[in-house]
Amino acid sequence: MILIRADANKEIGSGHIMRCLTLASAFIEKGEKVLFITADHRADSVINSRGFKSVCLDTNWKKMEAEIPKLITVINENNPVFLLVDSYYASAGYFMKLRGMVKTVYFDDLNDSLRDVNILINYNIYATSLDYSNYIKKNTKMLLGPSFAPLRDEFRNLDRFPIKNIVTDILISSGGSDPHNVSEKIISCICSKFKNIRFHVLVGSLNNRLDYLKSLETDNVVLHVDEKNMCNLIHQCDIAISAAGVTLYELCACGIPTITYTLADNQLLGAQEFCKQGLMIYVGDSRDKYNFIVPLEIELSRLISDKNLRQGMSFRMQEVVDGDGANRIVNVCL
Repeated sequence: MILIRADANKEIGSGHIMRCLTLASAFIEKGEKVLFITADHRADSVINSRGFKSVCLDTNWKKMEAEIPKLITVINENNPVFLLVDSYYASAGYFMKLRGMVKTVYFDDLNDSLRDVNILINYNIYATSLDYSNYIKKNTKMLLGPSFAPLRDEFRNLDRFPIKNIVTDILISSGGSDPHNVSEKIISCICSKFKNIRFHVLVGSLNNRLDYLKSLETDNVVLHVDEKNMCNLIHQCDIAISAAGVTLYELCACGIPTITYTLADNQLLGAQEFCKQGLMIYVGDSRDKYNFIVPLEIELSRLISDKNLRQGMSFRMQEVVDGDGANRIVNVCL
C-alpha cells in the first residue's frame, strides 16, 4: 500500500493532487495499491474520478502538524510501503513526528527548510541550483531536475512538435482554480486583437467563475472545461500561454512554444529559469495586470511572426523533458 497525503482547493489549486495522481497511476501499473489522504473533502471528486479512494482527516490543511494523531491511525491501519507527502505546509516538525514510523517521500519545490525524509523529489527546472548539501549528510535520496517530472503516459516520448508557417490556434492555461481570473484578463485584452486566431481556454474544476467565462466565448474563443485529453489539445495548437505550474513540463514534453507567467510567489524561480535557458518566454506576474498584459501582447506578436524562434524553443523544450519522470520516480521508490 502506498499512502499519498495531498490537498486541492481554490486557494492552492489542483497541482499537488494532479502530480500525485500521475504517480499513483504509475504505482498501480507496478501492482501497488494506493490510498489518498486529505485534510477535507474538496479534492474528493478529482481523486475519485481517476478511480482512487481517499480518506479524509477532517483537519485544517494549513496546520498539518495537528493532524499527526489521525494520520498515524491511518498509517497503522494500512501498513504502507511509504507515505508520499505533497504540501508546502508539511513542516520539518511534521516529519520529525513521523520518524521511525513510516518511510517518507516528499515533493519539494523551494528547499525552504530541512525535512527528515527518506526520498526527496524536486523535478523543477531550477532544482539542481538549490543547495541540498544538508540532505546529503542525512543520506536522503534525492531525485532532482525535470527528468523526474511526473507526467501522464500521454506525454511520454513524443515525436517532434510540428511547427507551422502560420499560427492558427493558441492554448491558454491558468491553472485549476485561476484565483486571479487571468483567463478573463487574457480573453478581454488579448484575444480580440488576434481575430484570425482561435484561442483555446482551459478551465479547471475549481474555477468558480465558469458561468461568466462561458459568456465570453466568441468565434475565436473556445472553452475546454476539465479537458481529459490535454496532449491532444496541445497538438491542435501552435503556441501556449500558461501559468508557471506543472503544466509547463507537459508543454515541454510536447514541444509547443510557450509564453509563461506567474500567479504565485512559488512560481517565480521556475518561470525565470525556463526563460533563462531559452525554453520559454516569461512575461511577468499576472497579479500586476499592466506589467503582465502589455509584454504578453508584445511577445505573443513576436512569437507568432517568427517561425525560427518557435522552432528553436520547441526543440530545446523536448530535449529537457521526455515525459518518463513518473516511471523513474517509481523505480527508485519501490
